[in-house]
Amino acid sequence: MEGFEGIQFIAKLGDWVSVKKLKVEKATEPREVAEFLISLAMSANRKIEDFLAEEIDFETIKKAIDDISSEEPLKVLENATVRRVIRQAIKNRKTLDKKVVKEFEELAKVFALRYALKKAGYKIDYSEVETPSLKLVKKLGKKVK
Repeated sequence: MEGFEGIQFIAKLGDWVSVKKLKVEKATEPREVAEFLISLAMSANRKIEDFLAEEIDFETIKKAIDDISSEEPLKVLENATVRRVIRQAIKNRKTLDKKVVKEFEELAKVFALRYALKKAGYKIDYSEVETPSLKLVKKLGKKVK
């Protein structure tokens, strides 16, 4: 790796394999680095939810938000039904440490807010901006699901 300047990401965990590498040279534009990082974040975000789905029932949260679709997306966490569903969506809550349950509830709230904003048409991530170099990454990402 002597002399290498760039970014490398290698993941191998179960059936998930991801290898991303960007060599940065003098001609590399900052935009290219940003697009590479956006691509990396897209991969990571998908896997974060896949792994958290072992602990959090995201489908129940989605359904609760879909059922109250008339509300402002920024106020989704103020809705009593959504708050209750988030608490109930934590799998194995009775056997988990209270601090772990609280952590999962916070992660579920982030998911709920992101889902509500996306459903309302807001761009919640850099990856949702149409750029020519990310079109292939997005297309391949949809095929992988």
